[in-house]
Amino acid sequence: MLGKNYFETRKRLSSAVDTLNELGEDSGVNPARITLLRNLMAGLKDPFLFVVVGEVNAGKSTLLNALFGADFCSTDVLPTTDKIGFFKHGNESHEFEVSEDVLEIYRPNEFLKDFNIVDTPGTNSIELHHQQITEHFLPMADLVLFVFSVTNPWGATTWDLLDRIHHQWKKKVVFVLQQCDLRTEEEVNAILEHLQRTAHHRFGQHFPTFSVSAKQAFLAKTSGHDKEALWGASHVEALEQYISSVVESSETRLTKLISTWRAACYVLGEVKEKLGAAAEIIRADTELLSGLEAASKIQLGRTLTICEPLFEAFDQSFMAAGLQAEPFLESEFKILATLTPGAKTSEQIEDLVFATTMKAVRRSVGVGANAVQEDVQQLWERVSDEMAEAFNLQLSVGEDGEPDWSESRKRIEIEVEAITAETLKKLKLKQELKKRFRARSRGMWTFVLLSGASVAAGIILGMQKIEPWNVVCYGLAALFLLLGAVLGSRSVTRIRRYYSENLEEQRKALAHFQRKAFESAAGSFFNDFVQLFEPLRKVCRDHRKRYDPQLKAIDQVELNLTELERILTPVEKALQAQASKHDPVAAETVEV
Repeated sequence: MLGKNYFETRKRLSSAVDTLNELGEDSGVNPARITLLRNLMAGLKDPFLFVVVGEVNAGKSTLLNALFGADFCSTDVLPTTDKIGFFKHGNESHEFEVSEDVLEIYRPNEFLKDFNIVDTPGTNSIELHHQQITEHFLPMADLVLFVFSVTNPWGATTWDLLDRIHHQWKKKVVFVLQQCDLRTEEEVNAILEHLQRTAHHRFGQHFPTFSVSAKQAFLAKTSGHDKEALWGASHVEALEQYISSVVESSETRLTKLISTWRAACYVLGEVKEKLGAAAEIIRADTELLSGLEAASKIQLGRTLTICEPLFEAFDQSFMAAGLQAEPFLESEFKILATLTPGAKTSEQIEDLVFATTMKAVRRSVGVGANAVQEDVQQLWERVSDEMAEAFNLQLSVGEDGEPDWSESRKRIEIEVEAITAETLKKLKLKQELKKRFRARSRGMWTFVLLSGASVAAGIILGMQKIEPWNVVCYGLAALFLLLGAVLGSRSVTRIRRYYSENLEEQRKALAHFQRKAFESAAGSFFNDFVQLFEPLRKVCRDHRKRYDPQLKAIDQVELNLTELERILTPVEKALQAQASKHDPVAAETVEV
């Protein structure tokens, strides 16, 4: 692509300007600024003008087709060969006769948006008024291609026209020796050398001169086979590079490019200022509101760490309740209680454990709930101060402007008490102890009765003087009493072990559920704090939905303009240096 660097830079700037136009209108920037920016950009999009002159059959049309890779300039395009063809871009192909000498030709080729082409009749057929018209295009031309046919590069009319114009427009003139595929390389080099000597002899200077085969170049770009070989043989690449350097070093275009970029930077500043308030609101959402959950979780972790003694108190209260119930247990192990077991002892033990534990939990959980409330209140006050300082925003909720934490606090107490009661109901001490007490009582009664029966048998045998069996019966009675004592002792050990193990097992479960319930309720407390900011979040979401696309567009424009600054700043310095030397010729060598 001819002038690739320039057009890519212009495209990037155009994209930034188009976005700034939309942003400027939406944000209320002074319309005059937007209009100026649009006009500057429109000026940058003025096409480059190439004028092609040369004798009939010099290969001008083929050269143009080869340079732009499209058959837009066929020899049958012009109705008559003595008209000047002015090629421009159009959505549809059509011609418009500007005068009897100039025909505007519109084609839908994309490159014609950036390049307008003036294809003149052969210099050997141009009459005086045609030459005057041709010269009329030269002041506007960015480049004039003088095309010489390798078969006859000495046409007098071409040299005569060049003789008339070179003093004023010589910096724009390029020699192209065309149709070089019709001669050998040695012949082409000889003709090229002679052409350059002639130019220097007649005009006292050397013109950029290129020998090419446009036919081979066109085939390489379109339908030809072995394209790489054709392209290399055409030698058009050097000409394209020179034309690109002309496009990319136009002082006028570069100056416009820099002016437009500076105007875009100015408008960007105004847009950012207009959208500053929206940016601040979104920044508040990003920096503060979006961090509330994280801050809340951090504070919750600290609060739970502070409340760690609370969980120890829960545990101690349960074990203390178990110890307080042990006297009831011990009372059941007495001989009289064993032989006449009370039905309410097991119930008393369970009720005492339940009541004592619940009383202690109610007292302790209130302290924990107060600690959570204090931490949440401190977090609220801190965030309120940050809002007031950073965004001049006074937070206010409820009738007196302060949050009411009573329900959140009460929820902690209710959930911990509920899970404690639910877990304690799973102790099942009443049923199990009652069953074990009864089993012990039955065992003890069995041995007591056996012992009594043995004593009675001994007495009867003694009365009947049946000896020594009466003594044996007394021994059995003693043995049964001993066995009953052993059984009673072992049952006491088993019941005590069951009681201890059951309490220990339930202790772990109770501690687990109490901790989870407290942590969950405390987390809900902090979530209630976060939810207080939901109205403000909604405002921020609405602003984000409205302004975030614009702010993202601003960031992208700023990125583009910063990259353009990197490209254009050295160019601007070079132009200023050249201007200070008053050397307009050197200025043309500055490139993007």
